[in-house]
Amino acid sequence: MLENTIEDCLELLAGFRKESDNFSLMKEDYTIMHSIARQVFKGTALTDRQFALMQTKLLAYKDQFDNADIPLEINKLRHPLREINREKYITLKNDKIKVRFPFKKSDIMLINEISHKAKGYNHKKGSHEHFFDYTEINVLNILNRFAGKSFKIDTELVEVYHEMKHMEAQKEKYVPGIFDMQIRNVNQSAKELMESDIGKLNDDTFLKYADRKFKYGLAHIDVLDPKNITESIAFRNTVVYESKPSIETLDQLLGSLWQLDRFPMLVILSKDKAELQLHSMLTYYRDILNSDQQSVLFRLDDKNAGFNHLVKDRKVNNWVDKSTKIVYISKDKLPKLLVNCECKPTVALCFDSMLDKTLDTFVTDTCDLVIFREEYLSPFRRHSSIYG
Repeated sequence: MLENTIEDCLELLAGFRKESDNFSLMKEDYTIMHSIARQVFKGTALTDRQFALMQTKLLAYKDQFDNADIPLEINKLRHPLREINREKYITLKNDKIKVRFPFKKSDIMLINEISHKAKGYNHKKGSHEHFFDYTEINVLNILNRFAGKSFKIDTELVEVYHEMKHMEAQKEKYVPGIFDMQIRNVNQSAKELMESDIGKLNDDTFLKYADRKFKYGLAHIDVLDPKNITESIAFRNTVVYESKPSIETLDQLLGSLWQLDRFPMLVILSKDKAELQLHSMLTYYRDILNSDQQSVLFRLDDKNAGFNHLVKDRKVNNWVDKSTKIVYISKDKLPKLLVNCECKPTVALCFDSMLDKTLDTFVTDTCDLVIFREEYLSPFRRHSSIYG
């Protein structure tokens, strides 16, 4: 029964009433008006902005209401307007950065950009509040995106942000990294650690320093345009490097890793192609690495499998210790021996991007270079913690 309110008229026009046969929505209005009509039909009141929008939209349908001999009502409400908290602010709460705003798709997209890289992000589904750890980089990333968008921002956060922007504009004075072939803004003990691992910084060692920037926290490197695979690996923007078989051969990839002295190495094989993958690896290293410097930590169930015979014939069924250069495992399981041994891989070469969950975590925590040797990464991998 019509009570002659704006909600009644909207439901009638959108087809939610038995009297709706003589009414129809224009194509350009259908999505928004049908959605709001469904909302009020279920008992949810209009907001002030929805009310104002429907008052304007309904006027275009006055002829349809006149033809049906039903008065068009655009002012009377069935329920009081629903109040919406439209506060937008960025504040500190319990050592967390709190970002609060009413739902808006563009702002949600900005939050997603930040949260994919940020540490300590938390959001309760259904709320309008987003929490981040209070770190300088989080302050920088958040305010870079939300400053100037009518958010009320705590003074302390604004001060930290301005200081970070000042430092960003003068990286050579504040940011740890390599500037003009000099290591700057790094304490002496860290510099000595790098030099003991790589050697003193010079033209011969520069690519190794660039390659290990994530390991040593070097936030700036004087990046050159990569001219070969070695430089592409060294100047990568994330821990991950994608090695597409259509672009580079396995021998080219392994040659670059040799040039960068990337050992110990963890090689993760696919069980269905394990024999072929292991054979390719062993063939490349046959004349440059001893068999006792390589170890295969799994076997296939089929005792007659060529893979098992290959491991035995090439004498790579060795114990893992400090002298081990390459460890081969299956993508399906992380061997306990690898977790507790003295050999700590810094690079993972994965022939399959779908890893066991525990193994995935181990690789994330251990390696500062993760190579996926696939033409196309799994869509799940692109949203993983490793890929960032």
